[in-house]
Amino acid sequence: QAQGAPQGRGRGGPPQNVQVLPKDWTTQQVQQFMRTVTAGLGVECSHCHVGTPQERAKDDKPEKLEARKMLKMMMAINDDFLKDVGEPAAPGTFKVTCYTCHRGTLKPLTAPGGGGH
Repeated sequence: QAQGAPQGRGRGGPPQNVQVLPKDWTTQQVQQFMRTVTAGLGVECSHCHVGTPQERAKDDKPEKLEARKMLKMMMAINDDFLKDVGEPAAPGTFKVTCYTCHRGTLKPLTAPGGGGH
């Protein structure tokens, strides 16, 4: 999907410029997942996205590109490293999420008591 294409959130159609999340996810699934990301990092949508909800497909902020790398890491941890560890995660959920490390802060916590770097 083209960079800068309309995001298609809400009434505008399917999500656009989806590069890491499953391409068959609905707008509602993407929005719900993004809510968990913003809560996990303690940020608003505007931290990674520019403009209006219709412009969210744009790749204008380096934070969005960094977030994609982090999502790939999270998915690799869940899909590869934790595949056979513990109980299987429910469909559409993950064992490790942004919150696992970030705990609601922009910088991941690396030590007990909030020692983020």
